[in-house]
Amino acid sequence: MAWEHCLLGDLAPEDVQAMTASGPRCPPGGEADHASTYRGLLERLGRDPRRVDEERLRAEYPGLETVRLPGSGLVVTLGELNVLPDYLGSPAEIETAPPAFLGPLIQSVRSWNIAELSPAAERRTGRPRLPGSLRYPRLGGLAEIAEVASVDMLGRRCGFAPPNRYSSVLARNAGHFVPFSWYRWLSFHLLARELIERSASAAAADRDVLRRRARIWACYADHFLQDSFAAGHQINKTLVMQWYIEWLADAGVSFPYRDVLADMTVARQPLLHGPGHYDRTPAGPGDAAARRIGGVPRPPWDPQDMADAPTLEHRIAASGLTGHSDRELRAAYTAYLTMLGSGTIQFATKVAHDYLNERSLVVSSGATGPPFRLHGDRTLLAGGEGTLRAAQAAAASRQAISELLRYGETEVESWEIFAGFPDHVEQDGRLVTLREWHRTGLRDLCFGKLFGHWSTRAVRRFMSSAFRQLATITADGELP
Repeated sequence: MAWEHCLLGDLAPEDVQAMTASGPRCPPGGEADHASTYRGLLERLGRDPRRVDEERLRAEYPGLETVRLPGSGLVVTLGELNVLPDYLGSPAEIETAPPAFLGPLIQSVRSWNIAELSPAAERRTGRPRLPGSLRYPRLGGLAEIAEVASVDMLGRRCGFAPPNRYSSVLARNAGHFVPFSWYRWLSFHLLARELIERSASAAAADRDVLRRRARIWACYADHFLQDSFAAGHQINKTLVMQWYIEWLADAGVSFPYRDVLADMTVARQPLLHGPGHYDRTPAGPGDAAARRIGGVPRPPWDPQDMADAPTLEHRIAASGLTGHSDRELRAAYTAYLTMLGSGTIQFATKVAHDYLNERSLVVSSGATGPPFRLHGDRTLLAGGEGTLRAAQAAAASRQAISELLRYGETEVESWEIFAGFPDHVEQDGRLVTLREWHRTGLRDLCFGKLFGHWSTRAVRRFMSSAFRQLATITADGELP
């Protein structure tokens, strides 16, 4: 959820921890009521978003860091920058997004965050909408559903090509799930560090541009760090989609593009989900591969990086698809794009994501632990060690960039942050690797409970009827 990214991006770990169920209690509006203070900040920013006095704002909120985005002229906090990768596919798009798009989007995110961080009694009396906000934040439980259509329509009005609209970004968001989220943070964080290094020898005008760009790139990266500490994001999204195609076939279910998608199972495309990416060793200290797009040492890249590749041939190579001929590869690529755009198949990942976010996971960083409980979207403030770990990792990443910008050096090592990401899950009383958990516990959960649940079946029928194809994945169009 957007408010969770904002809190992790703007608040110190101890302040995030103080807001949790296990943190100190205080009356609303009291000195330690961080939720009330943060809502006040959002209301202040949203009151007149085109005329924000940054110096005065920082004086009123000590420790707050802001960025004025060059394309829109809007002033946003680092936490708000952390939110935007859910809506825009690259940091360059965030940097250049026009005010006609980013203005209503930011105001909508602020309106929704204010409502979500308000006491339940206030939410029941109505959800205020900031000036310029779209209407969906006022819809309560329906806001998440209405958001896609609303933001898509906004992008269409602003002239965004179909692959650049919100629904298409969502369809390509496997990079928000492990193991791809690890590398997406690492690669863009390292790029931000390199921009700062380049700025040291640049002319004055270029220096300011590079330093602001580094902030944007780093905040873009931190979104994926934060996702890597959410229970529902421990799933390999592409793999779950491949499993669902297999389950539907075994169940004899008819659904759109069934014959085309039959070629996307794990048995037929075993490399598509990046089984080798769970081993983080190749991205260790000093490895240049971590600086390339995607940050992984070999294909597959995540779907967003695949779509960003410069040519059709590069996109096919980046996907990790296999085939015995060029014709087979192109047919597989068409099927892959169909899978990513399928409302039916995408829905399966939402089922697994929501189930784990609601129930949490016990995880660890490394085989020897110590284990800690990880909550997820909407449940960050349930508290515990997982919330603190997420906040500490986000703060360390933020600190590294701040120190490099101020002093030209930092003792915060990117590899130390990277190595602290959860990569083991507790299963049957013991810690197993994420790869093993997918092969056993998660697969059993999906095949034995989630895919066949009555609610999954009901929504699947609706999705298959109403949303045969959710999005345009790339600009390639029909392939021979």
